[in-house]
Order: sequence, then C-alpha cells, then structure tokens
Amino acid sequence: MSMAKKKDVPDKPLPVLPDLSKLTISITGKAEAAVPVDTLAADLGISPPVLAGLKTAFGWTPSTRITRSEFAGKVKTWLGASAGGR
Repeated sequence: MSMAKKKDVPDKPLPVLPDLSKLTISITGKAEAAVPVDTLAADLGISPPVLAGLKTAFGWTPSTRITRSEFAGKVKTWLGASAGGR
C-alpha cells in the first residue's frame, strides 16, 4: 500500500484581515464608537473604586472597549443593584 502524496502547495502569504476593532452595530443607524472603559470612566467622573467594581462585575479589563451608552447603562444597573444581589 502506498500513502497518498501531499500536494505541493505554493507558499502564499496569508490574506490581511480587516481591522474590526471599531465596528459597531446600531439599530438606530447611528454608529457609536467603542471606547476603552478606563477612558469612559474618566470622561463620566466614575471613581476608581466604582470602576474596579464594574470591571470585576462585568469581567472588563483595561483594554475592554464598549460604547458610551452601553457603559452608562451598565453603571446605572450596577449602582442600582443591592448588595449580595438581593
């Protein structure tokens, strides 16, 4: 039994993928830019302890990027929640 020979594949460079980091999807048609959470917190006057709690609660890192409206909604939700989730 002979093994099938591997076809000679020319060495082609891999295609360059588009940068999707600024891609936003909006129902209203207006695209809102995704911004790092640290920048949003500074712009909105969120204190470092509150930002640390938000990062822990939502699994954010300093490189996490979300829209301003999404950030504001998460802040309102998190600050309005009772301690212990009750």
